[in-house]
Amino acid sequence: MKILLVNYEYTVTGSTLLLLSLAEHLRGCGHEVTACAVNADHGPIKLRYQESGFPVLDPPFAAGFDLAICNTVMTAPVLLTLSGTMKTLWWIHEGSVGLEYLLRNPAHLDAFAQASVVIFPVAHLRDTIYRSFIYTLEQSRFAIIPSGIPPVAPPPARAPTDGEFRVVSIGSVYPRKRHEDLIRAMMLYENPSARCIIAGKFYSLPDDCITSISQNPQTFELLGEVDNDAALQLLGTSDVFCLPSDSEVMPMTILEAAMLERPMVLSDLSVYEGLWRHGRNCLLYPVGAIGMLAQSIAMLGSNPGLRNRLGTAARRTASQYTQAAFFARFDAVLDGL
Repeated sequence: MKILLVNYEYTVTGSTLLLLSLAEHLRGCGHEVTACAVNADHGPIKLRYQESGFPVLDPPFAAGFDLAICNTVMTAPVLLTLSGTMKTLWWIHEGSVGLEYLLRNPAHLDAFAQASVVIFPVAHLRDTIYRSFIYTLEQSRFAIIPSGIPPVAPPPARAPTDGEFRVVSIGSVYPRKRHEDLIRAMMLYENPSARCIIAGKFYSLPDDCITSISQNPQTFELLGEVDNDAALQLLGTSDVFCLPSDSEVMPMTILEAAMLERPMVLSDLSVYEGLWRHGRNCLLYPVGAIGMLAQSIAMLGSNPGLRNRLGTAARRTASQYTQAAFFARFDAVLDGL
């Protein structure tokens, strides 16, 4: 097949990295694969497509393809434009934030009816978050394909420098990710050896957090946008991984941190239910509960045995989400088309 991959943008996110890995797989299966993005500004992922030899188109997107894979809820307008000329697959990665987007743009809801197939990474999205938009439609068009990552070897034990305790977070720095909660929690954590490193494209932070970072350079570091290899290296040097978001689905960074046996502190989101369990394979805290986040970090900082136990359990959980299984499920959906 001739397949058009539609990104929303070319920043480094879990969804763009997943689509890039799928592009390599599809090309290896003999398909002709072309990439594009709604926001066609140059970015790290655009460069990765070009360096890998994929044709890259800028808008407007032409017909002449057999299938368009539209990645993220924000590509709904492109799907609606292309659905009359080719098969379309809508790959939704967003939870409540995607719901809010569609409620602000109700014309885009028609993409559920027009798409040849809609893919969700977890059943919670299909059965709960988007249920009211799809319950009257043919249910066989709605598939669950969990994300998957390639094998990741656990890192060797890290010898901290001067007793340094590293808390790492990876994700774009903007309100949904709530990195301000982590920064404020670290200000409450009274450990002079603690260090907080945040990697991700910077958009905004509240003024008090900017002040805390500038006044405490020994504690905080913002790395900006990094490629996946650098992110994995950073995760491997961490003592704790933290993702304080108010909306997620199945972030790649969580799976990667878990495969690296990093103990994790996560906000308690409904989409994690049954997968990430407090005290079993991570620590959970209510979204925005900065005091509890600080206490969780302090608990892990003072208890290496707990860090090891949670890290081992996290790897056992994440090892179910293999790239091979992810590709096999996607191939089955494409065969059905």
